[in-house]
Amino acid sequence: MKKQTAGAVTVAAGVVCVAASAAWRLGLLETWLAIVLNVVAFPFFLVALGLWWNAAEKEGDTPFIGY
Repeated sequence: MKKQTAGAVTVAAGVVCVAASAAWRLGLLETWLAIVLNVVAFPFFLVALGLWWNAAEKEGDTPFIGY
């Protein structure tokens, strides 16, 4: 995965988490829906953040980050 792609996934998942939390706080989302959105998006955020952190700018493989 390229660094830009991993960064885009990180930002998108982070926006989903923050938007769901803000919408719940403002009363625009039901509690259960905000929880589901955060539970689904947060692992994508963490994995993409790890991939972005370890990805190099040049071509090549992304280092193994473990399970």
